[in-house]
Amino acid sequence: MIREPRFIIDSMLGTLARWLRILGYDTLYSRSYEDWTILKIAEEQDRIIITRDQGLHRRALNRGLKSILVEMDDMAERLAYIAYMTGIRLYVDFSKSRCPICNAELVKVPKERVKDKVPPRVYKLHEDFWICPRCGKVYWVGSHWRKIEEILAEARKIYERMKQRRRML
Repeated sequence: MIREPRFIIDSMLGTLARWLRILGYDTLYSRSYEDWTILKIAEEQDRIIITRDQGLHRRALNRGLKSILVEMDDMAERLAYIAYMTGIRLYVDFSKSRCPICNAELVKVPKERVKDKVPPRVYKLHEDFWICPRCGKVYWVGSHWRKIEEILAEARKIYERMKQRRRML
């Protein structure tokens, strides 16, 4: 079985860390990580570094570590580029999703279990809920989901264009 990539993200890319977690990838992130900490963790845990810092990227490559330099600002472009470089999926697999806040694997729970943890309207409108066993946060496919799907659809288009360009070279 091929192990899925695991990531460590520099302090400038917190939103990207949340996206990778939603997609189901084990992604370490902390605003307090210093470069040497990122390099050490990447080496010890065989993680891919994702950074905007050219110096960190260069040091990682010089140490033989895997590193992706993300220079674009658009989230769909970032996700497409990471998919191009690592083969990650660009769709949400709810059985693999992780807590965007703390990186723990989410657990699908019976609706009754979240009755007192979500607003009454959310409880009434939704059937599927996931809970984070570490931080206790509850998730559901709410109104924000349309935006997530739009960004992922755009990322898939960009990814296909990247693959086409490579074939043309």
